[in-house]
Amino acid sequence: MRATIIAGLMAVGFLAGCGGVEAPEEMSPEEVNRVVEMATPGPCTDACDAKYYQCYYGGGDPYYCSSYRAYCISQCP
Repeated sequence: MRATIIAGLMAVGFLAGCGGVEAPEEMSPEEVNRVVEMATPGPCTDACDAKYYQCYYGGGDPYYCSSYRAYCISQCP
């Protein structure tokens, strides 16, 4: 209970002390495209996820499936 009250007071203090929420900086179209490309998984990652789902939902060992997925993604360009 005490932690919740302290967290609430700190949040209000940070917003009041900083003058509120600042407007985000404008991004160029190139920056926007770069962010979108980095945020969306590529075909290699999609293939690794498909193999993971086949392994996991096909009755494979969850530890093995997760380990193989991590290895597969590490091999992606």
